[in-house]
Amino acid sequence: MAKLTNYTEKLVKEELKNVLLARGDLCHCRTCQLDIMTHALNKLPPHYVASEGGHIHTMVNMSTSQLKVQVIAALVNAIDAVARHPRHNKRKGLNTVSRK
Repeated sequence: MAKLTNYTEKLVKEELKNVLLARGDLCHCRTCQLDIMTHALNKLPPHYVASEGGHIHTMVNMSTSQLKVQVIAALVNAIDAVARHPRHNKRKGLNTVSRK
């Protein structure tokens, strides 16, 4: 049985993991990760699917479309915004790696 899925959200999560692995200078705490994803997703269009065919079609289109470029640009902007105004406890949050 298919479920409702926002593939933009899935792509944001995947790309954020890649960015965090590549950049050790970023805070990896869960609060910062959620703030970055929230900021980026609020700037991007959602792409919801509910059927198995829709899932496959969207996955194929997303891998070849402009959406990945848009996601990376939104993540860069989100990272800059969150880095300027982090909400985490500075003693606890910095450099806490969360690889979920």
